Amino acid sequence: MVEFPIDLIQEGLTEDDLDEIGASLANTGIRFELDNGRLILMSPVKAWHADIARRLCNALVAQGRPAYLEQGIRISGRRVRYPDVGVFREEPDLDRSRHDPAAFTLVVEVVSPDSVEEDRLVKPRVYAGAGIPEYWIVDRHPTDRRDASIEFFKLGASGAYERIGQAALSELEAAP
Repeated sequence: MVEFPIDLIQEGLTEDDLDEIGASLANTGIRFELDNGRLILMSPVKAWHADIARRLCNALVAQGRPAYLEQGIRISGRRVRYPDVGVFREEPDLDRSRHDPAAFTLVVEVVSPDSVEEDRLVKPRVYAGAGIPEYWIVDRHPTDRRDASIEFFKLGASGAYERIGQAALSELEAAP
């Protein structure tokens, strides 16, 4: 049983509470984000999800982009999101787990069956509102269970993301 140092059901949690919560959840496999002062607990990722996020991160690094898995974006003191992959403008402070939105050029969410609405509707609005220039959504490939389909979005003049393309993860991995 996990004992929590604070009441996780309460609203009004802040970024300052996350380190204490994270220490309590260490080694449990439970992932979490902070949304408007409420803690959102997320189910552990499946092997496919973890494999795709890792492969995508590696492909971005191979292209010379400083990409990292599950780095926090401090949207506000009461909202912290952890995208599956984040690409930084420059190498981040390696001793931090949460960063300002301006540090990111791209965030990527790998869609799980229980995160479709969050990844397709909620997070794009949050990330666009924070001014992050690019957002990618990754889904299962329709014909190859070891591959993934990636949709590319760029922040438009309206302040919302606009779809600019699509590719398979295997295509990104094969790119020079």
